[in-house]
Parts: sequence; C-alpha cells; structure tokens
Amino acid sequence: MPRREIKLTDTQARILALLIVIFGLGFVGFSLATFLLVKSRESVRIEIVELPPAKVEVPKVEQKTEQPIVPQQLTEVYRLETYDYKKLLLEAAEMVERGVTVSTYVLEPNEALGVIRAAKKPFLITQLSREMCSISVVGGHKLQDRREYTTLYGVFVLSSTNKDSALERMLALRSAGYPSYLMKFTRDGRDWFTVVVGAFPTIESAEEFNKNLNWNEVMRISNVSKPGYAGRISP
Repeated sequence: MPRREIKLTDTQARILALLIVIFGLGFVGFSLATFLLVKSRESVRIEIVELPPAKVEVPKVEQKTEQPIVPQQLTEVYRLETYDYKKLLLEAAEMVERGVTVSTYVLEPNEALGVIRAAKKPFLITQLSREMCSISVVGGHKLQDRREYTTLYGVFVLSSTNKDSALERMLALRSAGYPSYLMKFTRDGRDWFTVVVGAFPTIESAEEFNKNLNWNEVMRISNVSKPGYAGRISP
C-alpha cells in the first residue's frame, strides 16, 4: 500500500518548529531545575538537637505563721501593788459582830497585803511596827506555815446605842490614821456599837498598844472624857 505524504504549508511548518523549540526549552529547563534541587539538598546539613524540657519556675509562697490571738486584757502591763497602810485602813471592815469567826495573823507588811488580796474577804489591819502588822480576816482564812489565831482583841474607846453617832466617831478616828472599827453586840435586847481601835491576836498585844496610844488625841477626836481599855471581840 503506497505511503501517503503529508504536506505542510510554510505556516504550519513554522508553527510546528516553534512548538518543538518550546517543548525542548521546557524540557531543558525542567531538567536543570531538578538538577539544582538535588544539588541543594545534598548541601543541606540536618542536625537533630535534643531540647531539654522547659523549666517551669514556681514562685515560692512565703508561709506566714499566724500568731495566736492574745486577749487584750492579757497583753496589758500589770503594776505590782505596794503596801499602803493608809489605803488599807480605808478598805478595812467598818463593823464586826462580837464573837465573829476570824483568822488573825502577825505578818510582814507585804505578806499581809498578799493575804488580804488572796482572801477576798472583809479584814481588819493594825500596824504593829515598821516590820510587822496584825491582820484579821473576817470569816476565817487558813495559811500554811503561819500561826493562826482565832481570837480578836482591841482597845475599846466608847459604846453607844446610837449607830450613826458611833459610826461618825469611828470614821473620824480612821481619817486621823487610827485602825478603828465598830463592834456590834446585843445587851438587854438592845443593839450596842463599840468604837474599837486596833485588831490583835492576844490580850497582851492589845494592852501593849493601849499603853502607847495617844489618848489625848483619841479622846479629843472621839469626844470622850476618859481613856478606854483593852477587851476581847472574838470568840
């Protein structure tokens, strides 16, 4: 079978040649690009670096120790009370009844003050000297290692059925610094009130006090005409 010849016109031949050139340039360009890519990959150095785990900084919280709350009254500065005879005279009992239960002691002033505050009961006090004093706790108060007297003696100044009059004279003596108080007793169905100076554990100590008492001043203050005498109040 005879071959059929294809004849191209000049224009078609030019177009075909142009296409061949374009495809040829494209192939060459693709091959060049591939070659450059391979070469660039060969020059790339890949390093695997192991990174340490991230360090998380946790801020330290300062723990504050809470201090216990102390009651206000416990944080106040307490002053140590000092022995003050005149002050204690004003605080002493104004009246006792005959035969009342008492605990009488002869103590140093500061110790006497401690007993008075600890007992928290009515009391009587008499300064015997600069070093010693006598106290009587009304109602009784036991002390260890101290001799207790259950007796009470004093110096009787005057007796009256008029309580107000007796109280006025007693307070006048106390204001002048005398350890005075009233003793109440009943006679013939009537209440009597005796102004007494001093509180002592024995009749001897009461009589000794009576001898040294400034009776001129006592009689003037209490408005009596003669000195009194030592007597027993309890038991």
